[in-house]
Amino acid sequence: MIIPSSLPQRRRLAAASVAALIAALPACAGGAGAGRTGTVSSAAARAASSMSAAPTATAQPFRHVPTQAVCRRVLGSACYAADAVRRAYGVDKLDAAGITGKGRTVVVWEEVVPDTLRADLETFSTTMKLPLPDLTVDRYAPAGHIAPFDAQNARMAGAALETTLDTQMVHMLAPDAKIVVTQIGLPEHAYASPSPGTPTTPSAQDARRAAAVGAALILDGIAQSVRNHRPDAISISYGIEEYTAAGDSQAPAEGLLAFSPALAEVVASGTTLTASTGDFGAAPPVGPGRERVRSVSWPASDPSVLALGGSRLHLDAEGRRTGPDTVWHDRAGATGGGPSQTFARPRYQDRVADVVGGRRGTPDISMDGSASGGTLVYQGFLPAGAGWLPVGGTSEAAPMFAALVALANQEAGRRLGALHEALYALAGDPHGGVVDITEGDNGPYGFQAGPGYDLASGLGTVDASVLVPQLAARVRPRR
Repeated sequence: MIIPSSLPQRRRLAAASVAALIAALPACAGGAGAGRTGTVSSAAARAASSMSAAPTATAQPFRHVPTQAVCRRVLGSACYAADAVRRAYGVDKLDAAGITGKGRTVVVWEEVVPDTLRADLETFSTTMKLPLPDLTVDRYAPAGHIAPFDAQNARMAGAALETTLDTQMVHMLAPDAKIVVTQIGLPEHAYASPSPGTPTTPSAQDARRAAAVGAALILDGIAQSVRNHRPDAISISYGIEEYTAAGDSQAPAEGLLAFSPALAEVVASGTTLTASTGDFGAAPPVGPGRERVRSVSWPASDPSVLALGGSRLHLDAEGRRTGPDTVWHDRAGATGGGPSQTFARPRYQDRVADVVGGRRGTPDISMDGSASGGTLVYQGFLPAGAGWLPVGGTSEAAPMFAALVALANQEAGRRLGALHEALYALAGDPHGGVVDITEGDNGPYGFQAGPGYDLASGLGTVDASVLVPQLAARVRPRR
C-alpha cells in the first residue's frame, strides 16, 4: 500500500523487532513447528511491514472528495474517485447489464480492523453513489488474544488503512458482492516498539523463522475463510519476500514450497486467490546498508495464486484515458515482479517461456497501483482526522481483481476457481479483454515492459467489460 504522504506502508517482513517476535514464538505457537497452519505468533504482525522503521507522520486527509486539480495542486499528482476508476475499467458497462457481484462473496485477509471500518465503507458507498455494503468481519486470535485497535500506534494504523483500502476497492468494482474481512488478530506485544539495542537487521535464521510464521498465518486465514464462507475470491495484500524466507539466500525457500499443495487445493475447490506483488520494485531492500536483491513476494509467487502487479492509469476528470496505461514506477515505489527463486514455471506460462525461463514469473496481470494517480478512500480513524486519502500500491490491485472475479462468477453462475490458463489464452486474443502494457519498468534493478508478457506488467491490464464475460465463458466447469 502506498500513500503520497508519509503514512506507514504495509508490505514486507520487518526487521526492527524480529528478535522480540522470535522470542514470542513459543508462547503463541505452543512450541509447535512454525511451518504448520495455526502455529502462528506476533511475527505475522510484521509479515507485511516495511523493512525499515515505519514513518510516524501522517498526511492531512481531504475533508471533501478532492478534484484532480486539487490533488495536483496539493500533492503534485492526480487522484481518482470511484466513478472514474469504474469507467476506466469498463465496470460501469457491466453494472448497466446487471453484473454487480450479486450473490458472490469476496474475502480480504487482514491483520487489523479499525473501529470505523463499517462506517467508513458506508460513507464511501453513499458518497460514491454505490449500494450500501454487505460486510461481515470474522475475527480469529491464533495467539489467544487480539489487541484493541489503537490509531496512535503507527503499525496498527498502517494495517488498518490497508483493511480500509481493500474493502473499498472490492466494493467499488463489485458493489453487490458480500465482503468478508478475515482478521487474523494479534496481541499487544506484536505492536510494541523494539527495545533499545535491538538489531535493525535480523539474523538470517530469525528472519527465516519469522517468515515461516507469517506464511502460516496467511494460510490459516485462507483456510478459515474457505471453511466458513466458500468464497468466490480471496484477496491478500500482504507478502513475504522469497529471499527472506530462504534465510537471506537466493536458494529456493523450502518452507514456502510446503504450503503450495494447500493453496492448490483451495483453488481446485473453486476459490480464486489474488495477491499483490509488492511495492518496492523487482529488488526490495533487504535492510539498512545492504544491497537490493531481486526477489519476488509470496504468496503471489505461488503458481496457484494470481499475482497482481501495479499499473498507472492516465485519466481525465471523467475517467477517460488520456493515454495507455504504463507500469507503476514513481517516487513512491514500483510494482514488484520477476522470476521466482522457489517455484518452477507452471504449465500456463509455457507460452511465455522465452521471458520467464524455467521459473514462475510474476506478475500475471496488473491493475491500478500508482501513487501518482491514487484511488480515493475514506477513513475516519487516523489522528490527522477523518477524510479522503488517495492510496495506491499493488495491494490496491489485488482486491480490485478479486472484485472482477466476483463479477465473472456472477456472469457464469458458478465459482470459476483457477483462471490462469484462461487469462494467458485471452492475452493472445485481440478481443479477449487483456490489454497489453508496453511502457515503463519496475525499478533500476527491474524489468522493462514491452509487447506481450513481461516481468514488469505481466500480461498487461484489463478491460473488464470484455474480460469478465470472456472468463465466464472460457473457464471450464470443475469436475
